[in-house]
Amino acid sequence: MGHLTKNDEVRIIKLIEDWAEPKLTWPLLVDVCKKKLNISRARQSLMKLPAVNMAMKYRKAALKAPTEKPGWIKDIHLANERIEKLTEANQQLKAINQQLLTRFLTWQANADMHGLSQSILDRPLIQFKK
Repeated sequence: MGHLTKNDEVRIIKLIEDWAEPKLTWPLLVDVCKKKLNISRARQSLMKLPAVNMAMKYRKAALKAPTEKPGWIKDIHLANERIEKLTEANQQLKAINQQLLTRFLTWQANADMHGLSQSILDRPLIQFKK
């Protein structure tokens, strides 16, 4: 039972990062290291490795975090209603965007007909103090 190599350390960290079980403890990690990686170490030995210890802390925190994203809806009916409302809002925004694009093209043509250059049109507005 020699020292752990850098490769062993990387394999252990990968094992931690890929951990899918809901619970992660040092004894469970030691057991899985023996079975899957053929690495037999006590938890104290693994805890002394800064990268392994850090990976363990991050993974445990990730496992404790809520699995559902904020704003997600559990009920399919409510989700469908929300999708419908968002689709309608999206269509309205597309229509408004098209109207603004048409308006811009009109302004662009009028500016060109009246001899206004792009440099004049790009000047910043004057800020008046109230």
